[in-house]
Amino acid sequence: MLPRRDGQALHELESLFLSVATGDRLHFDAFPSSSAEFHLTSNRPDLVPHNSVQQAWAAFNSAIQLLHGRRTLQISAYLEKRIPEKTGLGAGSGDAGAALLALNQLYGFPLGHDQLVALASSLGSDVPFFVQSGACIVHGTGEIVDPISPLPPLWCCIALPTFRIDTRRAYAALDDAITREGASEVEPTVDLNSVIKILRTRISLGGSDGMRLNSFETTLGENTASFLSIRSMLLASGAILAGLSGSGSAVFGIYAERAAAEAAALDVQQRVSAARTFVAEIL
Repeated sequence: MLPRRDGQALHELESLFLSVATGDRLHFDAFPSSSAEFHLTSNRPDLVPHNSVQQAWAAFNSAIQLLHGRRTLQISAYLEKRIPEKTGLGAGSGDAGAALLALNQLYGFPLGHDQLVALASSLGSDVPFFVQSGACIVHGTGEIVDPISPLPPLWCCIALPTFRIDTRRAYAALDDAITREGASEVEPTVDLNSVIKILRTRISLGGSDGMRLNSFETTLGENTASFLSIRSMLLASGAILAGLSGSGSAVFGIYAERAAAEAAALDVQQRVSAARTFVAEIL
């Protein structure tokens, strides 16, 4: 993450985003109707109606209001939440991105890619990536999404510790750290090009407590020891890279083989009994 300039409302990012073969599930049923309607249910009813899927529908419906000859649909959507909030895995943003893509398809693709990206940007900094997906470098405030050439086969082990991270507080803590200590003290110690090279060669980086892939690793406070412990387990189990996902709290390890990722997940689960782990292919 880059420091904010004077008068800048949002931080500028320079991040590597990777899609993985797991996440929430979103199901749509659509029927012709005399009026546009959208009904959302979920296995997490506490999230309805003010979640990112509902926001995506409102933004999409507003964007196509003036289009002539558009379809009018009654849509029933069901959101199966699998990824918990405040883990830095982009679950809410992913739900919004998936909703935009699905709605655009159901309505016969009234919006082009650039229009979808602009609409996604209005919903959140991470949402534009989820209408692109794949492996991408994300710049600006999230609206600039540059795909990179496909990576070799890779797997990840993702560990969810018991603590959760509020994103707004994490950004505030990072701002404070930059103000107190300077940007150089929170910058990653491994640059983005090196990270991509490591993933392409699948040669382990190794690591130590001083290694940092993500500026937010400096904002964990009392949870730092828990993060470092899990990261050490992943690196010791042969992870090519390991670090904090987004603003946290999820800790990831990336592996060349599925079996190694599964063994790491079992090891973390046995040694940190309160943690949850899962393994997924990187797409």
